[in-house]
Amino acid sequence: MTARVVEVRWFRPAQRRRLHEEVAEQLRDAILEGHYRAGDKLPTERDLATRFGVNRTSVREAIKILESWGLVVARQGDGIIVQPLVEASLDLIGPMIFRRGHIDTDLLREMQEVVSVVLYEMARVAVERVQEEHLRELKSWRNRLADAALAREERFAAARAIMVLVADITGNRVWQMVARRLRNMLASEPLKETRERLQLDPSPLIPLIDSCVEAIEVGQPKEAVVRLREALRFLGESSVGLASGAVTSSSLPRRRRKNA
Repeated sequence: MTARVVEVRWFRPAQRRRLHEEVAEQLRDAILEGHYRAGDKLPTERDLATRFGVNRTSVREAIKILESWGLVVARQGDGIIVQPLVEASLDLIGPMIFRRGHIDTDLLREMQEVVSVVLYEMARVAVERVQEEHLRELKSWRNRLADAALAREERFAAARAIMVLVADITGNRVWQMVARRLRNMLASEPLKETRERLQLDPSPLIPLIDSCVEAIEVGQPKEAVVRLREALRFLGESSVGLASGAVTSSSLPRRRRKNA
């Protein structure tokens, strides 16, 4: 296979203390934006070192990071081969959604489809298994969510803690693991920047949580499930910018054409 020669004009010399991380992030973005496609070879270590103004050791460390993300495979004697994005780690969802000032609204909606399905059944099981101590913890997180003295991201963190608590209430270890992975993904820097840009607010979660708790306390589990599902759905949508039509074709830049 003849490798394409790709010149990515926005590459810049790495300047941070941990140079290999910056090199990895710039190469990651070049792959995510389609400058390097599945099956392509990245430039040689020597070429990358020259391009980024770093030594080859930093480049090798950056390639290891790309491999851990599932973006490339380094083959002895064959170079560094870009892999299909569908094989990549879920840790890349955040950078895929928001990078270099651009938001991928299509991927936002695709992620929300998955998150909604996962959380929908989890809510039903949690309401079936909830105990009094769980309600006390839920109310505590609810109060933190409602604390106007806290920064917006601190209140979003409280909302994510509620999602993890719901998973813990189920006692299902798989849901507990999934909820924590979702929490970490929603807390990632790219999604934080998305929320900041769109000025998103978790406050509408408060009445949904209140009505869920009230329904549980008065013995209306079906109503509680409905409200908890609404709360979890809103959490997922608001965390990534889909709530209340926050993301529209007019509010965000269109996806750029993928070319080298």
